[in-house]
Amino acid sequence: MIMAALIFLPASIYLWFAVGSSVSVAATYVTAILFTALARIYGGRLSKQELFIIYSIVGGIGGAMPLYYWFIYRSYYVNLPLSLEFKLGGTPLRDYVPTWMSPPVSSAAHQLRTLLHPDWLFAIAVNLAFSILGLAAELSLSIVFSYLYIEEEPLPFPFAQIDTAMINTLDERKPQDLLYFIASLSMGAIYGMLLYLVPLLAGQQAQLIPYPWVDFTQYTQTNLPGAVIGIATDPLSFLYGMVLPPSLTGSLFVGSLISWVFGNTLTITTFKDFSPEWAQEYTPGMNIFLIIQRAGLKLWLSLFIGLSFGMSIYLFLLSLRKIVRALSKLSKMKGGPGFPSPKLLLSVYLISSALSALLYIWLVPGVPVWLPLVVSIGMSFALGSVAARLYGELGILLSADFIYNMWKSTIYYSPYQGYAGWIFTPAIAGFSTPYWVNATRVAYNTKTRPMDFYKAQIISFILIATFGLLFTDFFWRIAPIPSFVYPYVMGIWPNYAVSDSLFATRQIAIKIDQIFMGMGIAIIWGVIATVISKAGIPLSPIGLIGGMYSIPPYTIMVFIMSLIGKYLMPRLMGPEKWNAMRGIVLAGFSAGMGVVVAIGTTITLISKASWIWPW
Repeated sequence: MIMAALIFLPASIYLWFAVGSSVSVAATYVTAILFTALARIYGGRLSKQELFIIYSIVGGIGGAMPLYYWFIYRSYYVNLPLSLEFKLGGTPLRDYVPTWMSPPVSSAAHQLRTLLHPDWLFAIAVNLAFSILGLAAELSLSIVFSYLYIEEEPLPFPFAQIDTAMINTLDERKPQDLLYFIASLSMGAIYGMLLYLVPLLAGQQAQLIPYPWVDFTQYTQTNLPGAVIGIATDPLSFLYGMVLPPSLTGSLFVGSLISWVFGNTLTITTFKDFSPEWAQEYTPGMNIFLIIQRAGLKLWLSLFIGLSFGMSIYLFLLSLRKIVRALSKLSKMKGGPGFPSPKLLLSVYLISSALSALLYIWLVPGVPVWLPLVVSIGMSFALGSVAARLYGELGILLSADFIYNMWKSTIYYSPYQGYAGWIFTPAIAGFSTPYWVNATRVAYNTKTRPMDFYKAQIISFILIATFGLLFTDFFWRIAPIPSFVYPYVMGIWPNYAVSDSLFATRQIAIKIDQIFMGMGIAIIWGVIATVISKAGIPLSPIGLIGGMYSIPPYTIMVFIMSLIGKYLMPRLMGPEKWNAMRGIVLAGFSAGMGVVVAIGTTITLISKASWIWPW
């Protein structure tokens, strides 16, 4: 864990600024393989439990985006001339940025480009306080729902199979397992070299495989203007489809076609009055990135907020009986093996969530008092419960937009005037809960004490908070951010700044009629899909609604991988062998990609190390 914080974390921080990605996957697999090999060289071996901790924790440390990333963005924002152009009541928007988000523009900390300055102390203290309270709430929810969904009401957790297979392969080293693992690792490494390594060594002009997708919009724009059509090329974003049923992945695919293909096109050609801004703004030649960005703000924002509300209502009604049963079990729980008591966990959750809401109310006057309390206490619990169940049953993750869209729509219709209320929320738990409950399932599979995993999460938080500050400050001192040394944020941060400013000045319309339309669509489609699925037609209501958020380049490939995993691979290998080996194959391919990413990151850092020197 310390090695990940010292070696992989700074690499990820650099990559977040330079290319917008991290080395999380590389950190996970490289560390697991490296320490397994070192142990064997020195005549020992890692236990399965040690491998689990490495596998489940190191990637989170090595690929983390520390909260200090956003400190530098706020510094960029308050010094940006654009923040003077947007005004509230005649006052430039940058004057509304509170000191607990960024020092004022007159502070020397901006010119010195350092976070280790007294003017940053208040911002660091406040943001760390929110992070600690959020961590306490997240840990409590994850342990509670781990007991509910593993002990009391066991769920299958499809992705736990892949994680367990990787750990067992490295631990047991069975010849047949290793054969499949090394073969798939080699294929992953070869593909990773073509995708990542060749462009790094020979330049982008030598790119053999477009990344992150092959964009077909230039060929389809005549017949389907505005449609998002392409094929994802990064296997890590779609290989998991091989463990999901086609009924789910097909529903995701259909949902994404409805919104991002037919919806985008019809609102340009036939139903222009639905979103005149989008119809006027679309221009032939727009690529997938531009279409997603502009359609997301101009066309889908209000409808997707409605879908978020509608999907939450539908999921609540669909799971009402299970939720009531789970809550009744929760009231009788005495704690699982090695777990703290539920009363203690729920007390920690309520206290940390309430403190977060109260701190927020004090820091952001003008936001309706009830909103932080409802979101931090009530919505976090609902989000954690639904998200963990969805991930445990179907392998589906809820997007963060699910909550943030609701937050922004409430702020939009409140009397709040300012900047912080739009950009910053109280601590909202539940986002990490599905991952951590899944990891707890793997802990059970590997006979690891689950509480060891949660203790490791606390240690990882301390390491990221400490070293993240030092390394983020280091990269900022080296060169201005954004700059040519950090090209990714040169492109993306201006978009963030414009979007934040438009929201804060209410120049992006959130339409109440479209919100209600989205709610109706989610509920009606959910009911219809449920009836159809019970009639024998394989259609997942949750997949259909959730697919509307997902863009086709990913859902197409996830669906194809699902069909391959369901029909092709069992025919080639035999059903029993494929079911036994699929986790090993997927883990091996991911490991091969991770090794290449680590090599590519090293080459990138070395090749650019001399850019900033004046001579």
